[in-house]
Amino acid sequence: MADREDRAYKTTDLSTLLAYKGTPEDRDLLLKLYEQTCTTWRMLVDVRFKLFALVPTISLVSLATVFSGGDSTKYFSPGLRLLFAILGLAATVGLLVYELRNSQLHDDLISRGRKIEDELGVGTGVFRGRKVAKGLIKHDNATVLIYGAALVAWVASIWTSACGL
Repeated sequence: MADREDRAYKTTDLSTLLAYKGTPEDRDLLLKLYEQTCTTWRMLVDVRFKLFALVPTISLVSLATVFSGGDSTKYFSPGLRLLFAILGLAATVGLLVYELRNSQLHDDLISRGRKIEDELGVGTGVFRGRKVAKGLIKHDNATVLIYGAALVAWVASIWTSACGL
């Protein structure tokens, strides 16, 4: 039983089917819903990891190109640099909002999957019995670090552009 202490088994009170009778048809429907839940969950995780890779990479490469002081920056006037930095900040904030909504949907899918596994009689599955995140090792902390660094870089670029540095 000690292994169960750091895992999430609690399920929502909301039933998956309005009138579950335990028939083979109900079980087939639960399995189809479970398959769709898993597919959608994988898609959200895939999008999340792509954004986690792209946001800091594109931000840093873009900022380095426009603000490095090398030959390529002579084509960017201070006003254009400021506009670029503002647009970069806006795009990063937009992606952060998208990621936060993605996280809400992700968490809801885990809850739905956990409930379906419970209704199917699964003891520990993909969703039911997941390890509970502890300490610093949490998705939310990674989001704060990744998007926080990109946001600080864009704000700093706006400040340096506005101050003429």
